Amino acid sequence: MSGSTRTPTLADVAETAGVSLSTASLTFSGNKPVAEATRERVLAAAAALGYRGPNPLARNLRQGRSGVVGVAVGQLSEAFRDPATLPLFDAMSEVLGAAGLGLLLMADDDGHARLPLDAVIFDICGRDVWMPYDDLVARGVPLVVIEGPAWPGTTYVDIEHRRGSAELARHLRGLGHDRVATVTLEPSQPQREREAGLREVYADLEVVGACASDLTAAQEVVGAWLDTDPDATALVCQSDVQAAGAVLEARRRGLSVPGDLSVAGFDGVATPWLDLELTTVVQPIAEKGRTAARAALARIEGEAVADVVLPVELRVGGSTGPAPRRDAQGG
Repeated sequence: MSGSTRTPTLADVAETAGVSLSTASLTFSGNKPVAEATRERVLAAAAALGYRGPNPLARNLRQGRSGVVGVAVGQLSEAFRDPATLPLFDAMSEVLGAAGLGLLLMADDDGHARLPLDAVIFDICGRDVWMPYDDLVARGVPLVVIEGPAWPGTTYVDIEHRRGSAELARHLRGLGHDRVATVTLEPSQPQREREAGLREVYADLEVVGACASDLTAAQEVVGAWLDTDPDATALVCQSDVQAAGAVLEARRRGLSVPGDLSVAGFDGVATPWLDLELTTVVQPIAEKGRTAARAALARIEGEAVADVVLPVELRVGGSTGPAPRRDAQGG
């Protein structure tokens, strides 16, 4: 092998270690025990040759697998504008990559769903339906759904939307806010659960409007609402990106946050557009991704996987404060 540019093979490792090809294979696969001294000799030979292990794609194909897990994320252009997306993908890639599997990002109606995927993770992203669902179930493809309905034949991974929103609402009530409004996501299970949590405390909650987790869209929705000279002294948004847009729009109109209007969000992501920390419900985004990926791996192996609901946590920042005294303002 000296001076050769050829990629070392398992056969080269076996020859260098002085063992049979089957023994070298078993050292890497772990399917059967190998004597420790033999194992160390094989691994030392592999290290000396620069051999990185069996090709996972070839192994998967021999097992009737593609070595790829699909992740349906809605519209790809919108997904990458949401700062909650990248840590989710990173966490999935961490788990799947360690298992030798690749990750394929798919749009809602992407024909990739018809490929021979080992499993599919569906990131609900504010949707209640998905076109390829029936076809994937009919083909027996393992499905994991993130923050979505517990569809038959799937494992779902969710967070405490309702509890987190209710805790946020109680925080605002404690600050003296009697009138609260909300900007929601598009109709979906997360949207309904977060709104229901707020209504546990504010039965007369005002719904300002709905939009994607997008800065410009949120500014437009909040701007139209502020044009109506609303009575609400606090605005709860269903994402931190929406909340950042609300803060920017309120300030553009000369309003103080939180002096004139308290603003809160949901997610716990970085908001580089702001010079203050948002009050928000922090969800475990990375753990959600790892949990979904681990569930997909288990289902690929034919294991039964229970649904998972992950906890959230209220984080109080500088965007919420005591309700302004309306009588002092002549209101």
